[in-house]
Amino acid sequence: MAINWRMTMSTGPSSNLIPESRNGKGPTRSRSTCAVVVCLLACQLAMTKGYGIDLKYREAMMWKCEEWTLENASWSGNPFDVMASVTFVHSRTGEQHRTQMFYAGEKQWKFRFTGTRTGAWNFSTSSSDSDLDGHTGVLTVGPRLDPSVKGFLTHAGNKYAIMEADADHLAGYVYQVFMNQQDYEQQHEHSSRILGHPSRVSLIDDYWNNTQDNGFDIYFIAVFYSWFRMGALSIDDFSSHTDPDLDQPDPALFDALEYAIKYAHERGGRTHIWAWGDNDRKQTPNHLGDGFRGKRHQRLIRYIAARLGPLPGWTMNFGFDTIEMPNAEADGAWWADEMNRTMGWPHILTSRGWNDERFGAHSYAGFGGSPYDLETTDKGPADYQEIKQDLEARKDKPSIYEERHTYNRWQCWPGSVRDPNRLSETGCRRLIWWEAMAGGMGGFFGHFSTRFNRYGPFRPDGPCGYHPDSLKRAFRTHREFWRRGRLRLSMSPDNSRINGAGAYCLVAADMKQFVFFVEDADSVTVDLSGMPGSQRVVAVDTKADHDEKDRGTLMAGVHTIHLGPTSDWALAVGNFDAQEQRHGGPAVRNAQPPGRNDAEDRVPHP
Repeated sequence: MAINWRMTMSTGPSSNLIPESRNGKGPTRSRSTCAVVVCLLACQLAMTKGYGIDLKYREAMMWKCEEWTLENASWSGNPFDVMASVTFVHSRTGEQHRTQMFYAGEKQWKFRFTGTRTGAWNFSTSSSDSDLDGHTGVLTVGPRLDPSVKGFLTHAGNKYAIMEADADHLAGYVYQVFMNQQDYEQQHEHSSRILGHPSRVSLIDDYWNNTQDNGFDIYFIAVFYSWFRMGALSIDDFSSHTDPDLDQPDPALFDALEYAIKYAHERGGRTHIWAWGDNDRKQTPNHLGDGFRGKRHQRLIRYIAARLGPLPGWTMNFGFDTIEMPNAEADGAWWADEMNRTMGWPHILTSRGWNDERFGAHSYAGFGGSPYDLETTDKGPADYQEIKQDLEARKDKPSIYEERHTYNRWQCWPGSVRDPNRLSETGCRRLIWWEAMAGGMGGFFGHFSTRFNRYGPFRPDGPCGYHPDSLKRAFRTHREFWRRGRLRLSMSPDNSRINGAGAYCLVAADMKQFVFFVEDADSVTVDLSGMPGSQRVVAVDTKADHDEKDRGTLMAGVHTIHLGPTSDWALAVGNFDAQEQRHGGPAVRNAQPPGRNDAEDRVPHP
């Protein structure tokens, strides 16, 4: 048996896509507790199996993914069918993460791990392939150095929640996705796709800067059949259903996708991925030669779970226009179940329009009248009340309007809508505030491509063009306001505390924090009854550059606050600096998923 172990660390976007660094031997100083654990594990394996190697001790950092490489000279058949798993156990709490190994070329297999708690983690490998079986190791996870880098996205009730210091320290998260289909993600033109060719990965930094300029921290990437060949949109991009490229994932695609995920994550952002596309355009697994649930799709799911599962910083949607699929709801739920079973870490998975319990969020379609489980009214939510009703109807997990709130969409795309100005500049700006003020509804903003411009060729200054500077400014102000921890996990709407139409309130359960939003106002009357002590008040003009205007301190009671020029204003009352702590239950993955047993993971490879 030949074993080569080494460590791969992310060194930042300026390095290679998956840069490798030190050899993993770790520090020379003694770690008595870890050494005892490693010795006991090694002795146990020696007695029971007679093989295995100590992969040594290493140190890691919270929310940084670690990687090991093993050499496996004995494999045969399709290497992507070799089954091997690794179980990590936290020494203090017993929390477990179970991940899969993945083929890395030649004779190499890799596995990854990201700690969700500080302290020692012990691990062991399991496989019917003797070269990959019975190895043990230990690593100690230390605290993160950069507080802007956060962990896995989960939820607390119907609110998105981000892991901060560790899995137990959760903070409310305003989940808004940005898509620039015109410049980076056209679904119909290879030349505009970031994933069209490895050389186009250089556009990631540009796309991120564009996302930031438009006021968002989450960018969107669509994959479709690029899973099998980078640049492919549909099955029609392959010679036939027997094309050998369909028998294995494309590592070049994963290199690029990982780079995008890590790039955003290291900057405090995230990546939202559409795994598949439109069934009528042959962009879904239904068109694979062996079917939706065949070997090819299962092989791909295992590989996605093994390579991406340990990486924080991403969410994934199954596909758009899924209503075209012959078995859309059941197949999408099966996909989510397979992904959840093998990823080892929590990632929110959705399928637009469907409501199965196996999805991590309720994802709404937006055209009305189609037989989806979840839909808005005609072409998107009509108003704040509809958003609030949707959130309050399903409090078990968060929700997202995954039909895109594209600027001027209903002026630029043929078709009727009751309110053609709903996604005008004012409509977009108020919609993003309504979604937050309703309690944290997720949304999806951005630009369409030329294909959807009924006014003719795309023009940046035309009615279907980019966000105007004034809207970009407003979106950036929205982002900066909520970045300050103002969506508390215990908050709920209570609009009785603010007067007037177009006036909304969120209040924390202990009444120590309030957020108000009021439209077309120069002053506002708010009810702070029950608020303990005196609390600071800041006001922000949501149409202007972000500027927190101090409005003094207030005691409990009813107050009229003078804001400034007539505009749409947001107010924050209270101290939002203190972190919330809430158990992050979904972070825990059992060593043996329900209904599975070890024998299933020890199937001989072909």
